[in-house]
Amino acid sequence: MKHGIYKTGLIQEAVNDMWFANRSDEGIVYAKYFDPLPVQTIALILTAIECCIDEWMTGVKEDIKFLSVAYSPVYLLHLNSLWRFDERTAAYKLLGKIGVNLLDVARMHAGVDPFMAAVTIDSFTDDVFDEAIREHEDEAREAREF
Repeated sequence: MKHGIYKTGLIQEAVNDMWFANRSDEGIVYAKYFDPLPVQTIALILTAIECCIDEWMTGVKEDIKFLSVAYSPVYLLHLNSLWRFDERTAAYKLLGKIGVNLLDVARMHAGVDPFMAAVTIDSFTDDVFDEAIREHEDEAREAREF
């Protein structure tokens, strides 16, 4: 079980779901933008988690829009905290190690060997297009059912 600052499973789940759901997802296709995992990405995830917590502030879920007006100050606080953490733990390179672990687990989640060198695909593969077609067909089928 992970424990400690910046090691919550929620961060990993967000990375997996948003960018590493499968071999055709953005984190794999555009690997050069995710390796190393940007600190800004972790700050964004922490900000989104905070928005979710805010939705339950009263004990009853209330929809709160994730708007830059409300959450950019929160994002900047998380980003600053991450930078301070990185600075304070520089001798141990903890933030870098956390990022590497998040990225390795995300690649495994997507079905890609995390120990292979990241290769950015310059053009989309057919399975990316096939996935788009399946997604479109599913959405069309759902729309007809309602």
